[in-house]
Amino acid sequence: MKFWNEEEELKAPALLKADIHRIQQELAGHFPEAYIEKLSEQNGGSVVFNAVSVDFENTWSDQDTQPFLPFSFIQPLSYDVYQSNVGTLREWDVTGKKMIFANGGGSYFYYFNFEDNAHEPSVWCLDISVISNHFVASSFDELLMKLSVQEGEPIDATDASVSFLTMEEILELINHGDEDDTLLAHSHWMVIGQEPERLVRELMQRIEQSNNEDQIDSYAGYLAETMINHSEKLKNSLEDVIDLLKSKHLITDLSDLIEWLDEEM
Repeated sequence: MKFWNEEEELKAPALLKADIHRIQQELAGHFPEAYIEKLSEQNGGSVVFNAVSVDFENTWSDQDTQPFLPFSFIQPLSYDVYQSNVGTLREWDVTGKKMIFANGGGSYFYYFNFEDNAHEPSVWCLDISVISNHFVASSFDELLMKLSVQEGEPIDATDASVSFLTMEEILELINHGDEDDTLLAHSHWMVIGQEPERLVRELMQRIEQSNNEDQIDSYAGYLAETMINHSEKLKNSLEDVIDLLKSKHLITDLSDLIEWLDEEM
């Protein structure tokens, strides 16, 4: 079975040996051979699968079926992408020798954990919708065996409202919470997908007013995800968003997000 979704083109950066070596040095480990082989074919992009089997209950899959989570996109491997994702992990208190390499469903980030085995990192999932971390597979090879195509529709975010904040709760946290509460609120807002135009305005204002690298990285990630998920409705805002992200180049490197958004223009 093919691995990459050839119907969705991605202008991915070249896979550079220098970047691989530099990242491995910082992680004090080695990437799985199968992972590098896949990226040698194509440095990131959408895959033909849409799910990964897991052994824990979650808010995505139906409780009456074998549990699974969305898995749809392998991130390009470059030093810039790696650096950007370090900030994402840090925002959710995930530290140490770890690296995000894939995602799915807007709020699920898959990362390698090199601390258990530097030569065969385990695979974990960070779920920012409920702020939880779960073990998924002992290796990248095992992860590949757990990938599948789910024909049935997953639970919609509105059907899993018990685990997601309501709009009223989101706005309450934004108006009266601390910075961590505000980040959490915006992540939930992004996932439930309500009032995307208002969310874009809110995120743009946060980015424009901030000089904190980690905050800008997090809000920019939410903003890019929202723009892509609602591209038709938000088409008119795309150029303004790109210009805003470019204006923060002295504080943080958002070039990968900008390139991602450029493809939608």
